[in-house]
Amino acid sequence: MGVRRLATVFAAWLLAAACPTALAQADDAQARIRDLIAGTYDQPDHTVETAPIVVDGDYALADWIQGEKGGRALLRRTQGQWQILACGGDAFKDVKLLKDAGIPAGTASTLVARLNQAERSVDPARVKRFGLFGTADDSRLKAPHAHAQQ
Repeated sequence: MGVRRLATVFAAWLLAAACPTALAQADDAQARIRDLIAGTYDQPDHTVETAPIVVDGDYALADWIQGEKGGRALLRRTQGQWQILACGGDAFKDVKLLKDAGIPAGTASTLVARLNQAERSVDPARVKRFGLFGTADDSRLKAPHAHAQQ
């Protein structure tokens, strides 16, 4: 077996070995984010459904629905712990806004691209609800809602 072929096989093996680890880390981050949002905002008669969740490094975007309300959460991991930085709507899909909020440009671009990709498999009516947080169509503005309290 030639050196070049051996190097290719070794590189493929390394990639295959790394992928399950990366996927497990992403799944762990998503589970922790889901638990954080549920623990913060769940109400006895209105639990929060959080999906999809996309992660890049120490930042994440999570779509959520609670009853008729919906939005997106921007999160950051500090010292291994996820924190909700803010809740919003479609503005969180604006790379410039994320960069202006202090998220590195590459991370902001990756998060938005991953969220757009993840939302392609979600019902369009549901995706529309994610974008309503803080807008004139936001039902939170018309009735009390636990997500408004932080």
